[in-house]
Amino acid sequence: MTILTALNQLYDRMLAEGKAPCPSFSTEKISFELVIAANGRPLYLNDLRSHSSKKTAPRLMDVPEAVERSSNIKPNFLWDKTAYVLGVTACENTEGQIAPGQGKRTAREHAAFAASHRERLEAAKDEGLQALLRFLDLWEPEFFAQNGFSIEALDQNIVFRLEGDNGADGAPRFLHERPAVLPFLEVVKDESTALCLVTGMQAPIARLHRSVKGVMGAQSSGASLVSFNEPAYESYGKSQGANAPVSEQAAFAYGTALNCLLAKSSKHNLRVGDTTVVFWAEAATREVADFSEMLMGAAFSPPNEAAETIKLRADVQKVAEGRGGDDPEFDPDTKIYLLGLAPNAARLSVRFWHSGSFGGFARHVQRFWDDLSIEPAGWTGHPAAWSLLYETALHVDGKANADTIPPLLSGNVMRSVLTGQPLPRTLLSAVIARVRADGRVNGRRAAICKAVVNRVSMKEEISVSLDPENMNPAYRLGRLFAVLERAQEAALPNLNATIKDRYFAAASATPARIFPLLVRNANHHLSSVKKGEKVRFGHWLEKQLGMIWLGLEADMPRVLTLEDQGRFLAGYYHQRWTKSEKNENDQ
Repeated sequence: MTILTALNQLYDRMLAEGKAPCPSFSTEKISFELVIAANGRPLYLNDLRSHSSKKTAPRLMDVPEAVERSSNIKPNFLWDKTAYVLGVTACENTEGQIAPGQGKRTAREHAAFAASHRERLEAAKDEGLQALLRFLDLWEPEFFAQNGFSIEALDQNIVFRLEGDNGADGAPRFLHERPAVLPFLEVVKDESTALCLVTGMQAPIARLHRSVKGVMGAQSSGASLVSFNEPAYESYGKSQGANAPVSEQAAFAYGTALNCLLAKSSKHNLRVGDTTVVFWAEAATREVADFSEMLMGAAFSPPNEAAETIKLRADVQKVAEGRGGDDPEFDPDTKIYLLGLAPNAARLSVRFWHSGSFGGFARHVQRFWDDLSIEPAGWTGHPAAWSLLYETALHVDGKANADTIPPLLSGNVMRSVLTGQPLPRTLLSAVIARVRADGRVNGRRAAICKAVVNRVSMKEEISVSLDPENMNPAYRLGRLFAVLERAQEAALPNLNATIKDRYFAAASATPARIFPLLVRNANHHLSSVKKGEKVRFGHWLEKQLGMIWLGLEADMPRVLTLEDQGRFLAGYYHQRWTKSEKNENDQ
């Protein structure tokens, strides 16, 4: 199933459940309502924002579909910001205070709003719509200050309400919610029809598709998933949307569904590197779909609490093994969809698209967790896919800069997780490069090396915990480097720079050139340790060196491949951070 077809079907379900706006409507941020009398006189301006938190938040409301505008003057229908609706915007007065005023184009914006509504509602007989027309005839921008309207409303979106107007449920309703408004929303944009590539039906084709908002890094005003704006992208003399004919209805449906998934209040999106991921499920019942979506979200961003981690693991395993039993929520045949989007100027690029069964998804996630298991553990709970990418980022003041994550890596990682394929070698390469740059060897980076190397070699070359029997030269050299570092620390405590800071990158790439120097220095370090207060620890280190040397050839490798550098890093981590009773007591 194609992306647009799946989103089109999702919109139909969301519409039936009341979770998406009707056709010709869109969900927008509305802050105030202007109540008008039947004669058009403005009565008062009500604040619709939420004040439950420290920062006020606009109300999300279904209003007539927002127009597409950049620098052009184009009003919305029955709502807009104060520059259009009231002809005022926030300006600074002579005393440096914010006050209602007019910018360079405010008067033209308000004139366009009034002219558009007069033309569109010319034949309106409805009391509320006639009241709006009377209001536009009466209103002057200076009335904003004369009526004592709050300056907090300036440049905010405003809707209208007729005084005393209530809906069928007895609650106050806005002007755009009156049934008489619906006929005025049906604007024929193009009388020509063509075969819609999404629905397979003959229908009017959308020239421009809806903007998609909420993708991290994209324009705040929205970006296009489907667009043609240059002759280089067009074919056979067709322009814009005619190059990929999608009906007006289908374009509205997929765009609306995608915007609902990307909304801040939605739990159906997350960020993985430079990619914004949206996901949803399709099942026989809403309860099953909700459970699948909840578990998908938890699998991508696992909890840290031990009890929740255990429960998540048990739930994923149950779905992976098809053990739903009498619990209908655990349905491994539930259909799931995942879409990864990244910004690309005014457009969106698709990083990945995956559809499959919930059972297959659970099996792949379970294997992903198993691949990354290591001791000591690199994560408090289960690893999240996004956390792998942050190990390739530049860290500034202890925080990872997501903008430095290699491009395309997030899509490759997510594709591997979702399909059960090995993690990409580019991830291993990026981790090795980051270790060389900052010298940080932690459990997450060691786990990534383990996961990539084991899946590439198709066998468990690197175990979960320290493996003294592993005879791989690179792994043993990593262990050897860890012991040499500990010997130096014991002999020369409080050094500003250890051999790890100076030689780790070179030793993991060209061991034959670096290790002879390190071993010569280690002999002096061990001699010093054994003469001091840590005699037993010095003998323990000497014994460790001997045991590791027994598994090494006389001639060390001159150069280590990328995978061998991963084995080196894992061996170093295991030897350096694995705790044993003897190790602790001897220090």
